[in-house]
Amino acid sequence: MRAICFILFALWALTAANEVVDSEEEEYWDESLEGIQETGLILNSQVKKVLRNLLEQMPCGWPDLGIPPLAPYSNADLNVHLARSVVDTNDQLIRFRFDGLDGMDIKKLKVSYTFNKKVKYHFIFKELKATAHILNTNTTIDLLKELGVSVNFEGSGPLEFILHDLSIQGQFKYKIPYLWGSIKIYKFEAIVGLGGVTSNIGGILGNGKLNRYINDQIENTITSYINDNQKEISKKIEEAIVPNVNAKLKGHKIWWIFGQLGSSSSGKCNPEPVPWTALE
Repeated sequence: MRAICFILFALWALTAANEVVDSEEEEYWDESLEGIQETGLILNSQVKKVLRNLLEQMPCGWPDLGIPPLAPYSNADLNVHLARSVVDTNDQLIRFRFDGLDGMDIKKLKVSYTFNKKVKYHFIFKELKATAHILNTNTTIDLLKELGVSVNFEGSGPLEFILHDLSIQGQFKYKIPYLWGSIKIYKFEAIVGLGGVTSNIGGILGNGKLNRYINDQIENTITSYINDNQKEISKKIEEAIVPNVNAKLKGHKIWWIFGQLGSSSSGKCNPEPVPWTALE
C-alpha cells in the first residue's frame, strides 16, 4: 500500500507543479487554444516519464523515505495476522518474495489541468507473484460462532501465489489553493479487474488431492470476488489511499515535494542482489 501511495503522490506532484507554473504564466499572456493543447501534450509526456522513472527506481527503493526495494520485495521472516469476518489466521512466511511491481504497463495516463482538474489512468500488471520457501499457518474458520461450529487447521509448506492481468483504472481530482489551505486529491475512483489466479499453497490439510482442491477453490473465489465487487473494492481503495496521500501533502509547498522526489531517486539504480530466488 505504501508503494501505491508513493506512486500516486509523485504523479500528483508533477501535475500540481505544472499547474502552478501555468497559473503564473497566465498573469502575463493568454495562451491560444493551440498553445493549451501543446502544453497538455508536454505535461502528459512529463508525467509518464516520471512514472517510468519511479518504476526503474523500484529495485533500489527510496531509503530516504523509508521505502525498501520493491522489485522484488523480499523479507526473510514475514509474519502476518489477518482477522476478517469468519477467518482468523496467523502466518509465518520464510524467505518471502514479491515480484512484478516494476512490470506495470501504462495503458492510459491523461492529466486535465485547466478547468476540470483531474487525472485519468489505466495500469496493468501482467503478473504479480508472491512466493515463500516455507509458509507456516494457523487458521481458524468460524462459521457459526454462537453454536461453537469452527474449523482450525495448521499447515506448513511452500507458497506460490500469482495474480494474472491485474487491471487498475479510474480517475481522481485535485485541488491547489493559492492563498491558504492544503493541496489535496479527492473523488478517487479505481476499477480493479483480474484475469485469473494461480494458487500453489502447500500444507493445507496435507499435500494431496484435498490440498489441490482447496487451491482450486482459492483461485476461483478470489477471481470472482474481485471482478464481481468492483464498487466495494474501489471504495476501500479510496478510503485507504486518499487520507494517506493528503497527509503527505499537508503543510508542504509543491517545490518541497519535488525536492523529496528528486533527492530520493537521483542517479542510476544499482540494486543489491536478492539473497534468494523465487520458487519456480
